[in-house]
Amino acid sequence: MLLTRRSIFSFCQSAILVLLLAGIGLWVATGFSWHNHWQRVQARDTLIIAIRETDGVYIQYDQTMAGLEYDLAQLLGQQLGLDVQLFAVSDLPDLYRALAAGAVDMALTGTTYNASQQAFTPGLPYLMTRVGLARKMASTAPELDQQRIATLDPVSHGGLSDRLTKNNPALDITLTSAGPAELMTRIDMGELDMVLLDERDFLVMRPFFPNQRFDPLTEYPRPVAPLFRNQRDRSLVDAVNNALRELEQTELIPRLEDRYLGHTRDFDYVGNLTFERHIGSRLPEFEADFREQADLHGLDWRLLAAVAYQESHWRRNAVSPTGVRGLMMVTLTTAREMGIDNRLDPQQSIQAGSRYLASLHRRIPERIQEPDRTWMALASYNVGAGHLEDARIITETLGDDPDSWLDVRRHLPKLALKEWHPYTRFGYARGREPVVYVANIRRYYNVLLRAFPEQQPEAGVFITDRLETLPMPGLTVTPGP
Repeated sequence: MLLTRRSIFSFCQSAILVLLLAGIGLWVATGFSWHNHWQRVQARDTLIIAIRETDGVYIQYDQTMAGLEYDLAQLLGQQLGLDVQLFAVSDLPDLYRALAAGAVDMALTGTTYNASQQAFTPGLPYLMTRVGLARKMASTAPELDQQRIATLDPVSHGGLSDRLTKNNPALDITLTSAGPAELMTRIDMGELDMVLLDERDFLVMRPFFPNQRFDPLTEYPRPVAPLFRNQRDRSLVDAVNNALRELEQTELIPRLEDRYLGHTRDFDYVGNLTFERHIGSRLPEFEADFREQADLHGLDWRLLAAVAYQESHWRRNAVSPTGVRGLMMVTLTTAREMGIDNRLDPQQSIQAGSRYLASLHRRIPERIQEPDRTWMALASYNVGAGHLEDARIITETLGDDPDSWLDVRRHLPKLALKEWHPYTRFGYARGREPVVYVANIRRYYNVLLRAFPEQQPEAGVFITDRLETLPMPGLTVTPGP
């Protein structure tokens, strides 16, 4: 067919028009994915992260937040030049649903990730830890038939749960949304035999559950890493991984691990020998200040010294991962209320701690007699007066005596259980912690009574001689160099 110049021109026009229309159509069809995931995050200038709310990961202390993953999220934001918006989730299934639905950019569960999982895309690991079973120290191991086991993370630990069930058909495994504090509390209360969890979570909670042990199920540690939604677009994964590499090279991540987990590896529940040594090497420096403040506030100086040892092991520069500082580990809020400006100054710390403890003692109802009154004041020093009152209400609700420390300490762990939160004003607390806290102080105090026998305060003041009459285990200590 013969083509004229005009027909060729018309054909070219039509071809160009078709190409233009095709381009417009392609632009319209792909308009909603014009930017990749990383570019969309940059455009909004905010990285949205779901984070597990639990001790050591993300938890509120006093007026600040703390936790390894909380600090890591802040460091990632700085490295990427973005603001960080955190959504704390205590229910891991909810966290995974939010991530799968694209409601958040990434998740920091703080639990291990199994390489065989296909549900989500992991980033670079920033921590390694084993997976195993927590159980009572005295329980026989590892007979799994007919045991009641709860699983902390249904996704991360699902494969191990399946393997245990396959090998032990009579095993009763529960997939739960509870945190490690609640699950380990249920072991103490006899409602569970074991909990399948990461060793990292166990180590963080072990000081509050000293009668429990960890039996690993994995020969090698597994990685803890950020998780992302499964999708072809890996732009955000790559950006976060690059930031993690930079943080690893600057040793910021190892420092985080040491800050939040370093102290958990050398655990000594009683520590009697160390305490005896510190009586001779550390206590003399602060003894006069303990005596002075104890006299001012009607305290037994040996009890005040026992509190300080439980808090800091008599280290003047002690700083906890949550920001409390000094010999008496005073919070910033308490320091302001007690009128001091330097928590690391031993004299000021002892002044604030003793004044605060005496004020808590005065707030305990007058009808409560010693030594219960003192034990409850110590529990308040640790967990807060509001949480102690919640535990007393629970104690009374269950028909026990809210004025008896023996009864209250049995019910304090229930503050970690969700079903009791409607009966409380102040909500969740690690209720097992003040039980261990008071027990430790009683042991230290009993040792100091034997090491420094003195005239007990007269009746009517803070500490009475009834404290000495209680059966408290301890070692005879002779102060020395």
